[in-house]
Amino acid sequence: MALTTDEIMQLSLDLVEWDEVPADSTIYVPGENIESALVGIDLESPEVQLAEREGYDLVLAHHPAGERARLDFPDVLNRQIEFMTDHGVPESQAEDAVADLRERVELGAHSANYRHDPSVAELLDQPYMNIHLAPDEIGRRRFIDVAEGIGSESSVAEFVAALEEIPELAAAETDVEIRVGNGEHELGEVAVHHAAGTNGGADVARAYFENGVDTLLYIHVGAGDARELREAYEEKNLVVTGHIASDAIGLNALIDALEERGVECTPISGCSIGRA
Repeated sequence: MALTTDEIMQLSLDLVEWDEVPADSTIYVPGENIESALVGIDLESPEVQLAEREGYDLVLAHHPAGERARLDFPDVLNRQIEFMTDHGVPESQAEDAVADLRERVELGAHSANYRHDPSVAELLDQPYMNIHLAPDEIGRRRFIDVAEGIGSESSVAEFVAALEEIPELAAAETDVEIRVGNGEHELGEVAVHHAAGTNGGADVARAYFENGVDTLLYIHVGAGDARELREAYEEKNLVVTGHIASDAIGLNALIDALEERGVECTPISGCSIGRA
């Protein structure tokens, strides 16, 4: 059956049992009677033009492309504090750990041309939206299930091997990497730091490590952050699953749900990873 953009956004919320649309997800150009969608991790003005030319009813991106989803993006970073405090990090320390990241995101959003991609979609009257946090939450829960499934007494290498059984990670050109620590370490307490806007860098990792977390999972990390953590925490572990492959986990679940409701989806820009 044909859907509206509002119904598609609601579908994404239903998949994770949420009531409110997150700050990093929005509808730029609404649409009705949607029976086909071009779906990808990064779909911007060139892909909007492609979709209009090829007759797609909707452009559905994962990463934020404009307006509210970029300008309000810092609000999503509050989840980083929530995740840290859930693992015993004092709230004041968690807030300090996120402070620099929040400032960088806020300043970056303020300088970005948030009207560029939506204005192209408006000119072409091409329905266009992005859904970011809910698919990432699906991926986060999958990673938690893997960690709980093998248990804290397993090795980090066994954790990596179990993660690599996830179809999207198995099919990716990137590998699951141990950026800090080594595979022989015991897994211990695991924190999955995903579905909070972006990774927390060295500051957030340090807060986890100093409050009892033994193994931290990010989907990506910068070289400088990884180097700093390796020098300071030889007995701790940072496992990185790969940005695009990890994003594809939740997007594939959303695509499956859309196709079950009759929307024909064409996955591009990374979200075809791991699809049968």
